[in-house]
Parts: sequence; structure tokens; C-alpha cells
Amino acid sequence: MTFLALRPTAILGQPYSRESGTSRATKAPIQTVQLEARMRRFRIVLFPVVCFSLLSLASAQSDRVELFGGYSLERISPGCGSNYRCGASTSSSGPAASMNGWNTSLTGFVHKSFGISAQLSGNYGTAAESYSRVNRYSYQFGPAYAVRWQRTSVFAHALFGGITQSSADQGLSYTRFILSAGGGLDYKISSRISLRPVQLDYERQTVPVVDTGGPTPLPSAGANGFRYSAGIVIKF
Repeated sequence: MTFLALRPTAILGQPYSRESGTSRATKAPIQTVQLEARMRRFRIVLFPVVCFSLLSLASAQSDRVELFGGYSLERISPGCGSNYRCGASTSSSGPAASMNGWNTSLTGFVHKSFGISAQLSGNYGTAAESYSRVNRYSYQFGPAYAVRWQRTSVFAHALFGGITQSSADQGLSYTRFILSAGGGLDYKISSRISLRPVQLDYERQTVPVVDTGGPTPLPSAGANGFRYSAGIVIKF
């Protein structure tokens, strides 16, 4: 009796390849890098467009545009890193880290006390578990509302946007959605300049969890954080 050796084929007549699984696995990191690159380009284009729009909307009235710049302290978990597994079993994004940096925002008050704000910030620190240096840049936009009384102004805002984080540890390099809600206090020291001693924001984002081996991929873990900012406000 003679047996014929048949070459296995995939569905729809596609040739079978033992390397097909490997090729699909290698495409995922490449697609992730391409997506993060597109997000960075989108951020570079979008932020100036929003700032120019705010200036145009509020240019008809004086003292309707506020430019803030100053120091920022952010405390949030940047992630676990590729050498530490967390998230699935502990529902944790890893220990929080304190990161110093800067914060700047442009707010245009388009109708009385109601305005639109664009905020850009950068913070730098070290992840607690992997001891890797991380650089974080956030770009957010949203509504703002201010109440003014004599030389004092109290404001609140809700901001939505993205966070791009980079590190030598690839498990700490990602681009994710982030939201912030908070407010602060301004004290006028001249007709055009105010001092902002405090701005506090609550932050919420997700961080990727690197899977070290298991039957199913690990989902992203949520991270809660806070940001303190202080600096100078210039009115136009």
C-alpha cells in the first residue's frame, strides 16, 4: 500500500507556513511604534492650532487671554516596566513616583467667565520598580471657568488629551489617553501679571502591563495621580 504525503494548506488555499505565527507576532510591536509616531505628529500639529484658535476667539476683548507657565510636580504610577509583573493579580499599575517638571497653559475666555484651555506639560523621574528613567509629556484641552473677586481669581477646568511616555525600558514607553480635573487660585500683582501659588489636578490614565507568560494577555491597569503646579500668569 502506498501513502501519499500531502503538504498542509491553510483555509482559502493559502500556503501553510510555520513562520506565519511568528510574522504576525512581530507585526504587533511595529504597529504600536507606528501608532505612537503618528500620535506625536498629531500632537505637534494640534496644539498650535488650538492655541491660535483661542487667541482668535478672545482677541476682540482685552484681558480675555491668559498664558500660564511654571513648575509642576506630578505623582502617578508610570507603569511596572518589562521586568516586573503587576496589574492582573493585584489590579495595580505599580507604585507611584514623584516627577518634577514644567507646566504651561493658554486659556481664552470666550464668554464672560467661561473659557477653553489648552495645557502642555513635561515631567521627568524614575520608575520605582524598574529604576528606569522616564520622560512624560501630556497635551490636553477642555473647558475652564473662573470666578473673579477684586484681586483674586479662582478657576476650575476639565482637560482631556494624551500622555506620551518614553524610557529605555520598552515596557514604560507608551501613548495613552489621560484626563485631568482640578483648579487653582490666581492673585493679581499688576494689571497684566498674576501669581498662581497653587493649581491642583486629579489625573486618570491607563498603563500597559507587560505579560511575562500566560494563557491570556494582561489588560491595561488604571492609574490615578495628582499634579501640583505654580507659576506666573500673563494676561493679554
